[in-house]
Amino acid sequence: MNHISIISLFSFFVLSQCYPKTEGSFSYSFPDRYSLEEMEKVNLPKKLEEISGIEWISENKLWAIEDESSVIYVLNPNTAEITTTQKFAKNADIEEIMVYNNDAWALKSNGDIYQISNPFRDSMKSIMYNFPGKGKNDFEAMIKSNTGPNIWIFCKDCNSDKGNEVASVYSFNLESMSFDNKPKKVLNATDLKSILNEKELKNIRIKPSAIAYHPIEHHFYLLSSSDNWLMVLDQQLTPKEFYKLDPAIFKQAEGITFSPDGTLFISNEARGGKPTLLSFPYTPSMIKD
Repeated sequence: MNHISIISLFSFFVLSQCYPKTEGSFSYSFPDRYSLEEMEKVNLPKKLEEISGIEWISENKLWAIEDESSVIYVLNPNTAEITTTQKFAKNADIEEIMVYNNDAWALKSNGDIYQISNPFRDSMKSIMYNFPGKGKNDFEAMIKSNTGPNIWIFCKDCNSDKGNEVASVYSFNLESMSFDNKPKKVLNATDLKSILNEKELKNIRIKPSAIAYHPIEHHFYLLSSSDNWLMVLDQQLTPKEFYKLDPAIFKQAEGITFSPDGTLFISNEARGGKPTLLSFPYTPSMIKD
């Protein structure tokens, strides 16, 4: 290879790195208060190849679940060490975990919710509440509402939803301990009209896989692993921001949580490689006015 060819190849390589990677009509992006360059990654144990939900508990402690057994794993996010486990039911497809009033709450893919009292104690007790919806349903995201005594669960593929552009959100009342029969809200791709252009909207599928509440911004962060996006919503679940995620980094993002200082954690299923836990420090000074 001659001198000119070497220079040309080098110039091509450098210039190619300057352009954002794209998928269809999108450029990959991420919230500006989190830096991909400051991301820390740890490979998770083989037991968590199908990791499907995470919840921040305290410093150096996350709870995690995977979708082939009804087990809560206590995980050190810095070392990826599993320190203890808790079996709470017969093996089931468990997709999400959260904590409320010192109880663990787990979401089964068909919409059933488990309330796990006194986890990691001899007095542990698990109660399951059946989702009333008929037909085939697939839920992967669950969050405690901050506007009332309710848990919201988000359809990924539900019998009542027609098309890939919509996803129903159902409510479970923590006082009556029962589900509402009708959706609280229906997320629709058209809700993104103020954020995305017409060409971008045509390529959006509303397939939620995980959700978490930001403790500082007071917004919800909603993930989609099947459509590789991150959406920021207000407390009424109205979309405010939308980011197309790079699948080279977020290969199957199915878990999300925050620590009180705003540190963002996202977990990826193995998907032919190793499961990973990504963490991003919060830099509020990067937020645009």
